[in-house]
Amino acid sequence: MSTSTQQTRVFSDSWHRISGVRVALLSSVRAHRQQFQGEMWVVLRDSLSSDWFRVSTEAYRFLCRLSLQKTVEQAWQESLQAEQAHALTQEEVVQLLGQINLSNLLQYDRTTAGASLFERYNKRRKQERKALWMSFMAVKIPLIDPDSALQRARKLISWLLGPWGVGFYLLLLLAALITLFNQGDRLFDQGAGILAPDNLLLLYGGFIVAKVVHELGHAAVCKHFGGEVHTVGVMLLLFAPLPYVDATASWGFRSRWQRILVGVAGVASELTVAAVAVLVWAYTAPGTLNALAYNVIFASSVSTLLFNINPLLRFDGYHVLVDLLDVPNLFQRSREQLKYLAQRFVLRLPQARPAAHSRREVVLLPLYGVLSLGYWVLLMWSIVFFVAQQYLDFGTALAWFLGFTIVVVPLFKLLRYLLTSPQLERHRGRALGVTAVIVLVVGTVVGGIPMPDRMRVSGVVEAEQFRQLRSESEGALQQLLVQPGSTVQQGQTLLVLSNAQLDLELEMLNAQLVQLHAQELLAISRAVADLAPLQEQRQAVESQLEEVKRLHGALVVRAPLAGVWSLPQEQAGQGRWVVRGGALGVIVQPDHWRFVGVLPQIGTHLFEDQIRVAEVRVRGEEGVNVVAQQAQVVPHENGVLPSAALGMPGGGEIAVDPTDPQGLSAAEPFFRVQAHLPSGAGAHWVHGRLGVMRLTLSDRPLIVQWERALRQFLQRRFRV
Repeated sequence: MSTSTQQTRVFSDSWHRISGVRVALLSSVRAHRQQFQGEMWVVLRDSLSSDWFRVSTEAYRFLCRLSLQKTVEQAWQESLQAEQAHALTQEEVVQLLGQINLSNLLQYDRTTAGASLFERYNKRRKQERKALWMSFMAVKIPLIDPDSALQRARKLISWLLGPWGVGFYLLLLLAALITLFNQGDRLFDQGAGILAPDNLLLLYGGFIVAKVVHELGHAAVCKHFGGEVHTVGVMLLLFAPLPYVDATASWGFRSRWQRILVGVAGVASELTVAAVAVLVWAYTAPGTLNALAYNVIFASSVSTLLFNINPLLRFDGYHVLVDLLDVPNLFQRSREQLKYLAQRFVLRLPQARPAAHSRREVVLLPLYGVLSLGYWVLLMWSIVFFVAQQYLDFGTALAWFLGFTIVVVPLFKLLRYLLTSPQLERHRGRALGVTAVIVLVVGTVVGGIPMPDRMRVSGVVEAEQFRQLRSESEGALQQLLVQPGSTVQQGQTLLVLSNAQLDLELEMLNAQLVQLHAQELLAISRAVADLAPLQEQRQAVESQLEEVKRLHGALVVRAPLAGVWSLPQEQAGQGRWVVRGGALGVIVQPDHWRFVGVLPQIGTHLFEDQIRVAEVRVRGEEGVNVVAQQAQVVPHENGVLPSAALGMPGGGEIAVDPTDPQGLSAAEPFFRVQAHLPSGAGAHWVHGRLGVMRLTLSDRPLIVQWERALRQFLQRRFRV
């Protein structure tokens, strides 16, 4: 009910629909007062069905005047005569009775009511059935009444909620957190196969265990504070049975802190199960019990963080937020406020009424509405992609269903509202015109006007002339003859390695060669027949000696070309063992530079387009934008990345071969995009420095760019 009479209308265009109806609250409806934001509200609750609704004190006084012996018009006239300053307007009465009836709290005289209220009731039932399908087919089936069992367990519940129970709970959580900290890597590694076919049964079992304890936590705390819990049942979520408990009696508690404790009880109970599961998982050998414990951890953590404790979805966190903010019906009113903003400032309807009752709600309601809607869309699409990674066909079906829910259904509702809503009877032409203009403008901007088409490519700065130094022989770093960072000449000695094993082999082969020469001379004078085998041995030793001499000579590392030699400080320590093929820095000629980027082969549109502008920004100097020259795409590549930092292990986008210790061998095809970097452009070029190159292509409409981006994403993620 609005608190500002200036924003309401005394008379309503829809008054004739309900003025002759005889209607009253159900005899099973009970009322009690609750305070929100310093204002007194009245909670109406049906003791038989647990349906409930909050109304203002003015609205409740009007509802008390309703009876089956008089019409709504007569009750409204009585209200005007008794309290003219605080009486509801006709528009407020229409809204009030509509909302109360949708909550199924009204009874009416069928002989005089016409069909309007009964049609509302049937409409509500249709909406409920439709909502079941639109919410991924979630159906609740009540089974038993647990109230008497909870009554017998009240002593145990009181002990669990007392100092000893809370203390034990905190110690259990602390032990689980310490265990997770010590074994975090193992925890995340095991999650790769969570949706594997052979794990689905255990995953479902983990959800059942977590949710049973979660729902029992709500029921226990609700009973502890005097509420009644009469329903335990099964909810079919995607046709999979999960437990649920009806603890809505807590919504009628006068103390908001009691309502908050009931709301967080499920999450707290689920964390208890997760803590126990962590300890079981950490201290049991691989097997069924260990796998079940891990699935309980996954089910408890994911459902708690993404759903239960999140206030942007109408689960436990939402009800806690409502009580903390003292904003009743936050979800519904946020949608109504967004609808009001569209009606008032887009369609320019003068009779539009806000759902906000204060300045704070003017900001809070639309903010919550946008955030909750955006989070729901993001969460649903994330679930679709997560499922599609394991079950592509099922994920595709969910994607079509979700797209229908997000796009087709809202458009259909908008069209029906524009064509049939009584609220637009006097303004329908203007509303249709404004909507048509908006559609035309959006369609033109998205699909008709070419927009700048840009893409970003990760890469590294390279000198056009450089040589990566690698040791041809293994050995310990004995001496640095040139300090890294110095300019060197071709053939200049850079460093010396030492290898005692090579020294020993060299001496042994020289001695063996001297011995074979002596044996050959003896054979010539005494046994000519032994000469040929001795000559073969000598040739083999000479061959080995040449190889050892080559390796020994390679212990002295010389510059293969002139330039600046750089060697990381951690590799320049004296005594460091250098394996054969190990990196010994790089020599670059700092006269000419280029930027080399890598692009997955899904970006084939680059060959069909023209690169108009290439701009480079390097890490550490992001504020300097350098226009590169002669940008080109190299279609054929040898599969070796220019830097390990461009592979996925280094934070890049290209998958690499896990068997390559250097992380340079790509496991997927990619294109090489390179451009010349001008000198004196304001940035400091360092060989191997990471950066990003932004390519500006030919202008295209946004819809074409979005379609291409979606297609490339699906190709890369799902190989379709």
